Amino acid sequence: MEIKIMSQKEAEEWSYNQWMEVTLLVSILGTHAPTPNFYRNPRIIDMISVSFDDIHEVHGDQTLLSEEDCLRIGEFILNHFDQVETIVIHCSTGESRSAAIAFAVCRLLGLDDRWIFESPKYSPNTYCVKKLNRVLELGLSEEEIVSRFEYKKRH
Repeated sequence: MEIKIMSQKEAEEWSYNQWMEVTLLVSILGTHAPTPNFYRNPRIIDMISVSFDDIHEVHGDQTLLSEEDCLRIGEFILNHFDQVETIVIHCSTGESRSAAIAFAVCRLLGLDDRWIFESPKYSPNTYCVKKLNRVLELGLSEEEIVSRFEYKKRH
């Protein structure tokens, strides 16, 4: 199983790849973001779209990741993961929200999630990581989550 984190632009371009693996797509949009233009590739067997902003607390009309969205994402992954080779997760820049969702996907599937925190490309949204861990019962203690983010700060 491969987990890929992408920006929206990368995911839109990637969707035209006729040679891609059988894939699930998790599309993360901002509250007021336009709908991505994905090619209807038959190798993408299903897609879920959720809307929330890359924030840690609400300002104005922004939206936090909800418990309902956490549960929808978890159910989507668990219902389909055994049918695919790859799970692609995108947000606008492919750095924060998508990295937090990738963390949850790895934990749900029993895969190592440390690569997300060790890579300089990603900076998982702290609020989302903690909420996903709690709502989906991913099994990390507060100390384990803090240690992942501390590793990120040190490197």
